Amino acid sequence: MLAERNVNVPASEIRLIYNKIIGRTDVFDMTAGIPDFDTPEHIKDAAKKAIDDGFTTYTHNAGYIEVREALAQKLKRDNNIVADPETELVCTAGGMGALMLANMVLVNPGDEVIYPDPGFVSHFAHIKLAGGIPVPVQLKKEHGFGFTAEDVESKITPKTKMIVLNSPNNPTGGVISNMELKRIAELCIDKDIFVIADEAYEKFRYVDEKPLFIGSLPGMKERTVSIFSFSKTYAMTGWRIAVATGSSKIIGAMTKLQEHVIAMPTSIAQKAAAAAAIGPQDCVEEMLQAFRKRRDLITKGLNDIEGVDLQPPGGAFYAFPDVSAYDVKSFDLVHKILNETNVVTVHGTAFGKYGEGFLRLCYAVSTERINEALSRLDSYLPKLL
Repeated sequence: MLAERNVNVPASEIRLIYNKIIGRTDVFDMTAGIPDFDTPEHIKDAAKKAIDDGFTTYTHNAGYIEVREALAQKLKRDNNIVADPETELVCTAGGMGALMLANMVLVNPGDEVIYPDPGFVSHFAHIKLAGGIPVPVQLKKEHGFGFTAEDVESKITPKTKMIVLNSPNNPTGGVISNMELKRIAELCIDKDIFVIADEAYEKFRYVDEKPLFIGSLPGMKERTVSIFSFSKTYAMTGWRIAVATGSSKIIGAMTKLQEHVIAMPTSIAQKAAAAAAIGPQDCVEEMLQAFRKRRDLITKGLNDIEGVDLQPPGGAFYAFPDVSAYDVKSFDLVHKILNETNVVTVHGTAFGKYGEGFLRLCYAVSTERINEALSRLDSYLPKLL
């Protein structure tokens, strides 16, 4: 009865874990990538004002022009990307909405798309939904889980249409170095390859190198869809709002398609995003410093556990420790940990086949919860050696 695409696109295995703990109050949940901060007041105030002022009807399919103008300011200020708000920006229903639209307008059936593994589960799903052929590139611990141009080049064939980049990366926290990013850009220009740059964690970096965004590099704007979500940066996961930028041809196609999918993202969320983009940014710095402290805490705590090896994550708010010393499949290990300690983690293979031997722990939770989870893991995991 169902269309074949339903079979080709698997459900997120993160849900297999999450569904087991629904309604339980006795667990230490480190699964979902949800910042434990409230949306900043000035953003909520902008949303309330939008309702009071009557911004509750349909908007342009790409979003209010005044919102796109505000987002264009943000892109120039933070990302060194100059975009025409009239033709080169589209507001979408979160980063997920932008990822789906970009894949659907760029990927033809049979096109090969290179993507990171371990990686965000929907990257694979969106490629499949568009009829593309997912081609994984293994993110390696010894490279800090960052894409390298050499690894990418080894996967390029005459059928390669696009590369998906996610730096900082979910689930590993890996960051692509500026040198490698420039080399990847050179490859794309030379081989005529498109790029989706998923910049969901753009603000949460712990490396000293100044951020570089591939869509800002010479020759890349016309072949890159850069996606900037507000979900993580401003603790707005439930608001479902993001901005995508690229060439007018690609953005125009995404806008046309969006009309037939959701028409446009919520008008009130658009107004909130504008306030986030051009309002005070100290809230972002406060979250970054909190995550940095938690990152240091969980890195030391996990490395103190016999059998666990974790390189400090370069960004995002996930730890992706190597637990292969226990010689237990990561899926089975997650369930053992849950049953014995009530700490809830995610198996590495939920993010691709190269995630075997790893677990993901989200540290966007309080230091108290991190410390308790570490204590429970330390009391149990060494017993498996």
